[in-house]
Amino acid sequence: MVRVNPYSLVFWCSFAPLSAEPHLQNIDYTDALEVIENPYVGFYRPVVKHFTIDGNSPSNTWGNVTHLRMDISAFSDNAVLSVDKANNDTTWGVSQPLTQDMLDAFEAMLDGIRKRGKTAIVRFAYDPWYNGTKNCDPNQSVILLHLKQLGEIYSRNSDVITFVELGMYGSWGEMHSSSNGSNENIAEALQTLLKNTSPEIKIGVRRPDIVACWLKVNDGNDYSGFDIDSEKFKEAAAAKGDTIYRVGMYNDGYLGSYSDLGTVGMGASGHQMTRELMVKWLNEYSSHTPYGGELVANYNGDSPINTPTYLSVEGFQTHTSYLNYEWHQPTILAWKDSVFQGHDAEYNGVDGYTYVVNHIGYRFILRESLLPERSSSSDVLPIELVVENVGFANLSKQKKVTFVLTDGTDTYELPADDVIDPQEWLSRRKVTVKTSITLPSDLADGRYKLYLRLSEQGDWQTDGNLYCIQFGNPSLQYDKNIGANYIGEICIENDATGLLNNVSKDMNCLYSSKDDALYLSQCREIGIYSMSGECLYEKTGMEGGFIVNLEPITEKTIIVTITDGKRRITKKYRR
Repeated sequence: MVRVNPYSLVFWCSFAPLSAEPHLQNIDYTDALEVIENPYVGFYRPVVKHFTIDGNSPSNTWGNVTHLRMDISAFSDNAVLSVDKANNDTTWGVSQPLTQDMLDAFEAMLDGIRKRGKTAIVRFAYDPWYNGTKNCDPNQSVILLHLKQLGEIYSRNSDVITFVELGMYGSWGEMHSSSNGSNENIAEALQTLLKNTSPEIKIGVRRPDIVACWLKVNDGNDYSGFDIDSEKFKEAAAAKGDTIYRVGMYNDGYLGSYSDLGTVGMGASGHQMTRELMVKWLNEYSSHTPYGGELVANYNGDSPINTPTYLSVEGFQTHTSYLNYEWHQPTILAWKDSVFQGHDAEYNGVDGYTYVVNHIGYRFILRESLLPERSSSSDVLPIELVVENVGFANLSKQKKVTFVLTDGTDTYELPADDVIDPQEWLSRRKVTVKTSITLPSDLADGRYKLYLRLSEQGDWQTDGNLYCIQFGNPSLQYDKNIGANYIGEICIENDATGLLNNVSKDMNCLYSSKDDALYLSQCREIGIYSMSGECLYEKTGMEGGFIVNLEPITEKTIIVTITDGKRRITKKYRR
């Protein structure tokens, strides 16, 4: 007997021979170099909102990522709100709890951003109208109270909040020019907000020496303990547990000089907080925490580092995921007029700005998609994908992963049979995703397009495609109506394979199944195989009726191949 591989049989669909073997789909697997808007990443647009004690209303926001600069100077007795020189009268804020009116207006702004399908970076400060005024924050107890109040709103809106920049202290909330803004006070504020927010909320401070203070790894001006390879750091990290992975940094002196305009460099000679220490920490412990800030002009002399070429190296180490589009505009415009000089073959000849904007945050590229060309209703459809994250950063939020099958008339959203976590699709890595989906039992014959969907809620019919992720392949391969990425096409052919509990009408080989047995009539050969292709049973040279007892076979799913000597039929059978 010639042993038949049950997966090698050929059937017909739409007049084309199709195979059940995995087949590389005819898709464009290149980075299209298109600028796309995905949630949580990119150049942001700032919006300043001055809150009052009462009478607040939400302000409009814009941009894919909005930087909410929230001014609560009205709630600080150290903040000057207005000065009437004619009457020699000064209006000060009042240190008190944040009012419900103010909190409601802030939450309404977040909801408005959600309704636009966009996300936000949030920073609160006591600097009136974010004008750079010094020493405006109230005493520490008031700051901690405000953080506890804000923490409730942050937790309720973790889907729309990309990152919380702790702010609160000093001019613009940048943690300088504040009499209260000691590292110890800021570290206490950081710990308070961590305790009063859900684990999904990631929080950043302005400088790494503040993180060192929070971890208690520095000895005065000796920051050598911030080396992540030191025993002191390892012990401190272990004590913080998973909390340490929620802490990051925002950098409003980004790439202006090798010290990022004073972001690093503090400490005693030989024991300083160096750029190398900061980058190592960000690379290891903030790999899923956003990092970014404001790009600044070059203050590094003849060796500028605010360039796409420099970013094409360090950006992957710091996981840069957001920058201010409005600052610094001359530098950004220079990027647009430059040609990218880094090592990335797909971006040869592209301007520097396009390289940067396409690499800020995560950027997933489908590199391979293998699907069987044919299947039938109720079958388990194997799927194999290769996805590369070419972006600087990793996905910082969880996503629901589903597959969408459609023939243009009927559309089905199906869960994967395995757990798929796109947060594990790490920067500068290719990952092979092997899974399967169980096809609906009522699928009609025909050709179906198959899509991969990464979404917030996992229901394309009701979730408004909220925070769906588009791959960087050509936009034509992304369906905006369902928020999903095209991965190939399959043919559903039910009649050609037959059903084991029916009688075959196009062969002299008749069979039926019941009582965990196969009843055969006029069949010459039968083979039963496991899903891995192992032969579990075979019989040849049969004449007349024959019964195959399936009880000794332990597999729950088997492949049955039957022939009458002229034609052959194959079907997957679930017992």
